[in-house]
Amino acid sequence: MAFGQSNEGAEVNSELTSVTYVELNNDIISSSNISLGYLGDFAIFSFNLAYEWETGNHRNGIFYSYTPSFKYGKVGYNYGRVKEFDGGLKRTTNYSLTISNSGYTPSSISISPYFNQMYQKKSLRLGYTLFVNDYSWDDFELNNQFYDAAVNQNYSVMLIGMKEWDLNHWVIRPEVFLLTDIRTHYFTLYEDAIEPLDIWYWNDFNINLYYGVSLEYKVTKTFSFGSKLRSSFDYDISDINLGYVKQTPYFITLGANYDF
Repeated sequence: MAFGQSNEGAEVNSELTSVTYVELNNDIISSSNISLGYLGDFAIFSFNLAYEWETGNHRNGIFYSYTPSFKYGKVGYNYGRVKEFDGGLKRTTNYSLTISNSGYTPSSISISPYFNQMYQKKSLRLGYTLFVNDYSWDDFELNNQFYDAAVNQNYSVMLIGMKEWDLNHWVIRPEVFLLTDIRTHYFTLYEDAIEPLDIWYWNDFNINLYYGVSLEYKVTKTFSFGSKLRSSFDYDISDINLGYVKQTPYFITLGANYDF
C-alpha cells in the first residue's frame, strides 16, 4: 500500500486530514503485458510478463510485474491442476505464492500465498480465492507524524465471475471480482510496541468490487492480442472513520499471448 497526500479537496474528519491512498497489491491485478492506470491524481504504468507450461492436467506458471512510478515489483509462481466431471463441468485448482517489494514511502515487502478454484461450464466461469497478505514496512513519516515499522496481515476472500462470448476472431469476457478482508492482524516491531490489533470482518465491514471487460483478438490459433478495461467500487468503515479515501482505479491494459 502506498500513501500520497491529496492535493485538493482535503476534508477534516474526526480532527484528521483526509488522505488518499493507492492499494497496489489489490489494484494491480492484471496479467497483460502493459498496463496504464489512473487513480485520481496518480497515473501509473506497469508491465507484466508471464510464462506457463502444461503436462497433462497439470499447469505451472511464473510471472513478474513492475510499476516504475511506485518502484513496485512482484514475482510469483503458480501450480494448477484440472479435473473434468460429467456434464461438461471443469474445475481448475491453483496454488500460488507471490513476493512483492515497494521502494515508495514507506519501503515495504509483502508475501502472499493463494488458493484458488475456478469452475467452468461452457462459457461461464465462477470461482473463489483465499489468500493471506503478510505486509511489513519500515518506519516512516506522514503528515508530520512518525509511524513505527510494523507488520499488517490480511486474511481475505475473493469471489470471481466471468462470462465469455466467442465471436469468430474476437473474444469478449465481462469480469467481476468481489474482495473483502475477513481478518486484519497488526503489530509493530519495537520493544515498546503497542498491543497487537485483531480486527474481524464483523467489526470492520469492507468490500471491494472490481468490474470490467476483457477483449481478445485471435490472430492465429496460437497468437492473440488482448486488452482489459477495469475499475472498482470500495467501501470500508475504518477508512470512513479515519478520514482515508481510497482512489478509484481506472485501468487500461494491452498485451499479447503466444501458445507454444
